[in-house]
Amino acid sequence: MLIRKDVEIRLNNRNLKYYSNILNKKLKINDIIVIDILLVSKGSHVLVEVECDCCGNKKEMLYKTYNKYTQNGSELYFCTKCVKDKKTKYTNNEKYGVNVPLQNKKVFEKFLKTNMERYGVLYPLQNQEILEKRNKTNLILYGTKNVSCNVDVREKQNLTRIKNCVLKTNHKFINYDKDSNEITLLCENGHEYKTNVVNIYNRIKYNVNVCTICNPIGHYFSDVETKLLEFIKENYDGEIIENSRNIINPYELDIYLPELKLAFEFNGVYWHNELYKDKNYHLMKTESCLEKGIQLIHIWEDKWNYKQDIVKSMILNKLVKTPNKIFARKTQIKEINDNILVRNFLETNHLQGFVGSSVKLGLFYENELVSLMTIGKKRNLMKSKSQEGEYELLRFCTKLNINVIGGASKLFKYFLKNYSFTEITTYADRSHSQGNLYETLGFEFVSKTPPNYYYVVDGVRKHRFGFRKDVLIKEGYDVNTTEHEIMLKRKIYRIYDSGSLKFIKLP
Repeated sequence: MLIRKDVEIRLNNRNLKYYSNILNKKLKINDIIVIDILLVSKGSHVLVEVECDCCGNKKEMLYKTYNKYTQNGSELYFCTKCVKDKKTKYTNNEKYGVNVPLQNKKVFEKFLKTNMERYGVLYPLQNQEILEKRNKTNLILYGTKNVSCNVDVREKQNLTRIKNCVLKTNHKFINYDKDSNEITLLCENGHEYKTNVVNIYNRIKYNVNVCTICNPIGHYFSDVETKLLEFIKENYDGEIIENSRNIINPYELDIYLPELKLAFEFNGVYWHNELYKDKNYHLMKTESCLEKGIQLIHIWEDKWNYKQDIVKSMILNKLVKTPNKIFARKTQIKEINDNILVRNFLETNHLQGFVGSSVKLGLFYENELVSLMTIGKKRNLMKSKSQEGEYELLRFCTKLNINVIGGASKLFKYFLKNYSFTEITTYADRSHSQGNLYETLGFEFVSKTPPNYYYVVDGVRKHRFGFRKDVLIKEGYDVNTTEHEIMLKRKIYRIYDSGSLKFIKLP
């Protein structure tokens, strides 16, 4: 908003006539007038003092620029620090009732409908012509089909991030080592120290001295980990043990609930990648807990950031605090052919999101889908084909914060009754499951799979399938190097999970 309503203007040959008419009196060039800001031309270059309607930050800016940012004063003014998060969210909530337009069901359905009409697919990049056009453009501009694969682009992005990070410290920049990602700075006390972007942001965030010599320990706690702990405390009244090394000594457990024999571990995708944790680290902690009769739930940073509602619903279920319960006998089974409905339900209610399937079974309560099970042809590696009658149970989930008692059994019995099979396979992710559900459904435990790995790209774990060597070679990388060597050169690192439990159901 504007702070001062009156402004001083020096007249010149371009604005003399305008203000003479406005004030209805004779004026001369170089006269200085004081006038109400509402009478000033919207395109005026006069400086005005403004205040951010979000954080209260004050600054001077051109009146022309102020009008551009606020639609001629009809909207709130946000400074550059607030405009990205606050104004965008404010505008979206005003228009759509959500922070992001595609979170609105009507907008999302319209988005999918438009894509189907224009391109014949739900998402533009599923159209082969568009995908080829994008790849061709990227090859011309960056020499690779995937922009993020271009070393120069990634280094430029990284340097920009480092520059912005160093500016926040007010310390003198000395050097940046690309190989180790270490930044060397000089603090106000004359200490030359080495640090990195993550450490700097964490220390700034928690008001801790950035210099690792002035403050070598750097006491601060992960904001996300704190929020996770707060959520558990809000929904659980029993004993909670924090950051203990006495349970699976010498390793630490972030959160432990002794009455439920349940533990939670928060895994940041930066500090838990292959540079800092070996491939068996998460599996080791999972099995160390199992030896003590404890189930360890791994909460991954990217899932908390982007699928927090699903994570919270899962936690409530583990705490036996799911707020809503429906008995399966009160629901109706339907086979679903609407892929949009299935996609939306899985993306909203399942941690792993959507995957294609041939059989989609839903439980409906009062005409609303409350539980979904998808089954498809058995997925095989190395391009081998599944045999006739071989299936895989791909997804099962219920609507957030609802427990459909007996829902999985009802859906699975329907499949067994109406479909012939020779074998049904399924997997339980050991990061948050012990496979008890599948044993209830009549599956037999077969084996444990080793930890699977992902690649961390822009703070999100991406499945390794998109970074196979044949894909990388097509993008121009050296055929004589391995997939792992290529990714290490790009500074994209692996991160390992806890593996899976494999189950099989026979006729």
